Amino acid sequence: MRTALGRLPGPAWLALGCAVSFVALGLLVATGTTHALDVATTARLRPGDAWGGAQVSASPWMGRLSPAHMALVLASATATACAWRRTWRPALFAVALASSAAALTAAVKVALSRPDPHGWVAPSGGAFPSGHVVAVLVCCAGSVMVLSPRVRWWQWAPVVAAGALMARALLVSAAHWPTDVAGGVLLSLVVLSGVGLLPLRDNPERVRRTVAPDQPTRSSPASTSGTAPESRKRTRRGATTSAS
Repeated sequence: MRTALGRLPGPAWLALGCAVSFVALGLLVATGTTHALDVATTARLRPGDAWGGAQVSASPWMGRLSPAHMALVLASATATACAWRRTWRPALFAVALASSAAALTAAVKVALSRPDPHGWVAPSGGAFPSGHVVAVLVCCAGSVMVLSPRVRWWQWAPVVAAGALMARALLVSAAHWPTDVAGGVLLSLVVLSGVGLLPLRDNPERVRRTVAPDQPTRSSPASTSGTAPESRKRTRRGATTSAS
């Protein structure tokens, strides 16, 4: 058992750790253990439930980075990757990513049916985890992953920035509890690292061959030396025929 666990790649450990953390947080939320901390933090971020300058500046990002807009970003990135590499693999990866994120989010929302800070429960489910956070992180990170089979660390910066903007907007506007946002982050990491392990993404070497195929190799010296005598024989026969 220990040997098998030791062979797990880094993304598998990340998926496992985030999954355990997400389940633990969900249990704490379901039992009301985090409610006092959530209430105190929300009251500090939006004192008296008032609408001030912080809310005016932050709240528009909930619409700018809405799940519908994020889905369009992922769809555009996927279409670009499919056309550039002439393969459907990016589309398969994006569908697996988006569908698993949506299914898991909806299932937990319905199971917990947690009211938001204003006591409202949407028909699609409760506030935990935040679907807005899941949509931003999964779609932005998914776009990076379909466009770049080998992702560099600095390419995650726009994903983190978009997630931070959404988290601030939700918390300052008291649209979600802090644990809803934390749950959205954990679930996003579970989906991204888990689906990333599946053999759906393009291999960097295959992408290199598809986008920039190797040039035909020149004839080897052995083959050149093998054909040269025959060529010389034909030349001599032609010269003899013309002379005669």
